[in-house]
Amino acid sequence: MLTRTPVFTAGGSDFDPTDPHLFTTDRHLEVWRQARSRHPVAWQESADGGFWSVTGHRAGSELLRRPTEFTSTLGMRLGSSPQAVRAAAGRMLVVADGTAHRRLRTAHSAWFTPRALAGLRADLLRLLDARLAELLARGTPFDVVGELTALLPAWALLGMMGVPAADWNHLVGLTLRAFDDDERGPAAAAARTEAHTEVFLYFGELLDRRRAAPGDDMVSALAQAVVDGRPLTDEEIVLNCDGLMNGGLETTPHAASGAMLAFARHPDTWRRLRHTPELADRAVEEILRYTSPPMHAMRTATVDATLGDATIRAGDRVVVWFPSCNADDTVFAEPGRFLLDRWPNPHLGFGGGPHYCIGAALARLELRCLLETLARRVEAFEVAGAVVRQPSNFLNGLRRLDLALTPAGTAAGADPLTGPRHSGTPR
Repeated sequence: MLTRTPVFTAGGSDFDPTDPHLFTTDRHLEVWRQARSRHPVAWQESADGGFWSVTGHRAGSELLRRPTEFTSTLGMRLGSSPQAVRAAAGRMLVVADGTAHRRLRTAHSAWFTPRALAGLRADLLRLLDARLAELLARGTPFDVVGELTALLPAWALLGMMGVPAADWNHLVGLTLRAFDDDERGPAAAAARTEAHTEVFLYFGELLDRRRAAPGDDMVSALAQAVVDGRPLTDEEIVLNCDGLMNGGLETTPHAASGAMLAFARHPDTWRRLRHTPELADRAVEEILRYTSPPMHAMRTATVDATLGDATIRAGDRVVVWFPSCNADDTVFAEPGRFLLDRWPNPHLGFGGGPHYCIGAALARLELRCLLETLARRVEAFEVAGAVVRQPSNFLNGLRRLDLALTPAGTAAGADPLTGPRHSGTPR
């Protein structure tokens, strides 16, 4: 009989990654460092029965590229409701594999190519500029999470989906409640389920309206899409709208606020970026690696399989920890440093394999627009309050970040990231 070895021991008996509050401090970073050096794939005991914990970049990348042996259809995150996973399996991108996944991805992918998103750039820059001008005019510190970075993906994604602007705040609030890991227990689970249900109902009603009167938006396109000879069902469309809300609204704000915190702590880095525009695209990739907004992805072994030095049983859960993989010093020199010109940068900020984030180009565009606007408007950042991390084992980021921003002077002339000196990004 197979035994579950090696066993994850770096964090001690009280290290349980199923507890979202574990990640409100930095304790896990040292634990993961030790795990990578000893056994980057190891059995982790936990309150919900245990799983294989993957902390190394090589093993994590390999896991994501083997969907036949390690499926997402039995859940892609710790703590998922088995009933909800069964209802969505094969009909929602994140819990579909093989032919079903390819069909759903084909229906969505045309909306997320760089060419399709090109027209969004001017609108994002305009909205960001107006918002930042308003915040700077106050002359006081503000919470960049609640008042700036959370708005960026909402402007981009909800507009693409055809959600009326009057509904944006309501829908964002529902999504935050649906994926809030702060509280545990039956009451908290029921509150999350209720929020998800309201999101489903909203998109079901929006879908009905778009079927009756199609517009130039993603929901209208999905309502009319035919892939492999058949249209998407209402359930497939609504489930994937909910998935896009989670992936689109929850991750980019963590990358953006994490970047602003890094610039506050490393002012020389911010000055260099403002005046070295050719680093902008590489800076976006380093932001994605350094902040690593997705905390984990889970797979379930369909057969007995080997990953690293571990022999995994069919039915075992396997969890890859993205921030740990993105700090693997066998892949990234000086991984604890925020290096604008790091290249190559094979981070797993968008996952990997067939489930590589469909919204990657959109997230890059949002972050690039944010950097350009900040470069034009902001001379410096200063932390002006407590840095509060979000209690979650699924999303890695800040719940609140109060910053004071020093407005940029006018003598410097053109936007440092978009002015005449910009000669493109080396690749």
